[in-house]
Amino acid sequence: MSHFRKYYALLVALTALLVVASFVVQKQAPQNFIVALPLTALYFAIVTGLQHWFVVNSTKKDPRTFIRNFLGATIGVLFLHLVVMATYMFTHMAQAKIFVVGFCIGYAAYLVFETVALILFVRNARKKQD
Repeated sequence: MSHFRKYYALLVALTALLVVASFVVQKQAPQNFIVALPLTALYFAIVTGLQHWFVVNSTKKDPRTFIRNFLGATIGVLFLHLVVMATYMFTHMAQAKIFVVGFCIGYAAYLVFETVALILFVRNARKKQD
């Protein structure tokens, strides 16, 4: 199984887990549920998947290009997340606290997932080179 197939299968599994968790919140504490919670998981899945594809494809180039692309992608995605979070907060003031908590949980989950995936990818790529 190729790297991307495994990665995207795990990404879909994580996303499904977070979507189910958001519906558990709806069932257990309906006052704390907003429609944006499951949509946030889908947003993070798309952004993280695109970021991973971009970074992994840049490993096939010069190492300096990889470092520049990795840092650029990381900073770009971070600013995108800040814009999305701030936009939602200022357009939905009544739901801002719940959204920020859900958004931060999603950010942390996908950050850990992506970091581990990239570490494993780089480690496997080095083993293949040796």
